[in-house]
Amino acid sequence: MKLYFGYGSNMGDAQMKQRCPQSEKIGIGRLSGYRWIISTRGYANVVESPEDEVEGVLFALSESDEDSMDGYEGVAIGSYRKANLRVFQGETEKIALVYLDPIAAEGPPTKEYIHRINYGLADAKLSEPYLARHVRKFIPA
Repeated sequence: MKLYFGYGSNMGDAQMKQRCPQSEKIGIGRLSGYRWIISTRGYANVVESPEDEVEGVLFALSESDEDSMDGYEGVAIGSYRKANLRVFQGETEKIALVYLDPIAAEGPPTKEYIHRINYGLADAKLSEPYLARHVRKFIPA
């Protein structure tokens, strides 16, 4: 099993079970040195930002789950690229798979994405200060 850090609509329990049926939710994680945005493609991304951190959800993925996620994230066509990054769960540092959009310019979310990401946020239960500072300027409640 490989750790995966979800920070967008993949934080949603139902979406993850549909996309990655063998996945197991581990809990909240923090990716330091990155900032959460919506890219001009209309979907969540994280971009390097030394003073920030991104809250998300850690999942354990099987090899077939990772293959499935690669398809949903458009790895083969360059929509997202894969990186193994340091993520903290509490004070424990772990290495997790993170999908990064090569587009770092900010833009508005697609209409369908607002609904999906709000479901993910409800399941994730991230901190209110984090949501207010980073997410709600892009995604209305």
